[in-house]
Amino acid sequence: MDPRLFSLVVIVGYGLFRGVNANSYLSAFASVEAPFLFVPDLFFNVVVACSVVVCSVTVIALTLRGRLGPLSMPYVAPAALFVAANLCALFGVFSWMPSDLALIVPGVLLGVASVMLSLVWVEVLACQEPRAIVTQIALSMLVNMVTSSVLSGLSGGARAVASCAALVVMVLCARYVRRALRAGVAGTGAGGRRKDAPRGSYRDAFLELGDSLVAFCVMEAVIGLLNSFMLAGSVTFAGSGSVSGAGMLIGILAFCVVVFVVQRIPRVSTAFRVIMPIIASLLVFLPFLGEQFNLFFSTVLLGGYYFIALLITYVVAETAHVRNLSPYVLMGAAACLARVCLAAALLGGHAIGSLPGGLFGESEHIMRYLVVIMAVIYALSLAAVLVSRDRRHRRRGDADAGSSAAAAAPAGAAEAAPLPAGAVAEGDDAFDARCAAVAAAGGLTEREAEIMRYLARGRTKAHIAGVLFVSENTVRSHVRNIYAKLEVHTRQQLIDLVEEERGADGGGEAPGCR
Repeated sequence: MDPRLFSLVVIVGYGLFRGVNANSYLSAFASVEAPFLFVPDLFFNVVVACSVVVCSVTVIALTLRGRLGPLSMPYVAPAALFVAANLCALFGVFSWMPSDLALIVPGVLLGVASVMLSLVWVEVLACQEPRAIVTQIALSMLVNMVTSSVLSGLSGGARAVASCAALVVMVLCARYVRRALRAGVAGTGAGGRRKDAPRGSYRDAFLELGDSLVAFCVMEAVIGLLNSFMLAGSVTFAGSGSVSGAGMLIGILAFCVVVFVVQRIPRVSTAFRVIMPIIASLLVFLPFLGEQFNLFFSTVLLGGYYFIALLITYVVAETAHVRNLSPYVLMGAAACLARVCLAAALLGGHAIGSLPGGLFGESEHIMRYLVVIMAVIYALSLAAVLVSRDRRHRRRGDADAGSSAAAAAPAGAAEAAPLPAGAVAEGDDAFDARCAAVAAAGGLTEREAEIMRYLARGRTKAHIAGVLFVSENTVRSHVRNIYAKLEVHTRQQLIDLVEEERGADGGGEAPGCR
């Protein structure tokens, strides 16, 4: 298997799928010429959200029961559902149906097909190292951007034909990738759940992903609430139909800059804490300024949403790879939670916006608008508090793990510190606890503590840079800070310091230290 050809096929296949999926969603299979921001049709969106939730829950249940093993998610059948929906739109089948059924059928087809194909490609990403994962996501999003732009510029019939052609190419790419992975990982279970993986492994993974999921769900809810309220209240402005494309472009370009220029992937919670104050401050002025400000705000909101969505995809694939868990469960749960929040926000915003007018006319509608905006700001603030609390809890857990390990359990069975993102789990729990205790005593930051664990296990700077997706110069800088804070000068002295912590705890011999 040529790694470069494999990566190219993944980039093209995943990018084509995302492009066709985005265009089908925003146009409701060509039945909507220009969506209002993120929502092409309220009822269609609720149907899609319910379909995604049902399909995701089914996949999770089958996976946990062992009915859906690694590399077993169908890709031909969901692609056929996409093709069928596009052909129905091409030949006007949906127009023959009653109005509600004409939105239910394509909504169900889109929801089920998009979940299954998303899981197919996320699993492909999870079979690879973190650097390859994030690079392929970034490049495939460029393909997605081109595909979406081309499809959106075509007429309804031509769009359906082009979408079907792109799906055929996507299926061929998935077929090649699936065969290559089966040949490369046969008998190892790579990319899927280990047969002996306990349910507690998923619990730990979701605890690690908790702050990321909170941030993503809040962004979904904010977009759904504002969009549905504006739709119900007929709040429109020039250029609203192009906001989705502009927001997607900004989010993708920002992600590519982070991957290829900054070369350090931020935590989702960190990105959320940066984006949240900007959105909250812009929301305050939304009812009082003109259409240009509304256009600017909506583009910033959707750009931030797409950026966080790409980070979520990377984090889920990386967590599945590191912990050797099924991405079907992790990504399925993330999609399910996000769509539940979106559907609830869509229905809530529409209910508020549809209330009959009172004695004060337009001013009353503005007051409702202000109430909705205050609710959104409150939700953003509450999510920021939860994210910050989760981060502080993890830091306290790292600091307390070493001191409480010996008292809480017999030697060699201490409580494990949380694994750093991108790390490969080696050694026993007691070793991680000793590293956490040394890091806490030296006042190391989270990133420095991560790198110190790798150093104590004998990893090279090049290996650490590859796993954490940072440059070797960045790793060297962190190593200098670690040595200075711990008052050591060589790697051996660092290992000896970790060994001394073992002696202080009275623990036995721990693998991975030499």
